[in-house]
Amino acid sequence: MTISNLEEIKCPQGHLFEASLLSAMSAADNPELKESLIAGEINLVSCPICGEMFYAECFILYHDSENELIAFVYPLSFQEQAAQCNAKMKKEFELALENFEDKHKINYEPILLFGIEDLVLLLRSEQNIEDEESILKYIAHKLSLKIIKIPPRLSRKMGIPKLLPVPKGTKELNAKVLTEGLQTLVKHNPHLLHYAELLEKILKRRINLSDIK
Repeated sequence: MTISNLEEIKCPQGHLFEASLLSAMSAADNPELKESLIAGEINLVSCPICGEMFYAECFILYHDSENELIAFVYPLSFQEQAAQCNAKMKKEFELALENFEDKHKINYEPILLFGIEDLVLLLRSEQNIEDEESILKYIAHKLSLKIIKIPPRLSRKMGIPKLLPVPKGTKELNAKVLTEGLQTLVKHNPHLLHYAELLEKILKRRINLSDIK
């Protein structure tokens, strides 16, 4: 579902004008909009009086079911009201869940952001990880690696890729097999920075793999 509204906007120079702003979007329904969002093109407006370009502030509800992401994005000016916004988000999310049938229930929590720029930065970061995951999928067979997928909500929380390399034949994920798989992958392609960072975290015991299971 994509929703746009005509809003009155004040530019940084104080000029008032109207523009259509996106207030809700589903990445599954409109993947092109997600690409535009990553490119920083959504709700980017130009003042017709002075010509200044800026992000117009408004509330945005963003949903990406494939990546288990629901973001309540409040205007940056609401940041001082974070506690109230968080309480409102949880209440509205719980009310929305009551309208879902059990088989369609969402089993991941929403996240709270302030300013569309924070949403853009989050999506760009995850896109960079997905680019590395695509390389892993391409070379896994060549390197005799098996790919284990963890839930996107979990990978986001832990700040790691959702596709993890382990040796073929691996039956259970643990630090030993993941270290071996990551070492094989990073040795073949040291430019996969997110996987190299995960390997370093494991070797320095800065990550608890029990959280993945």
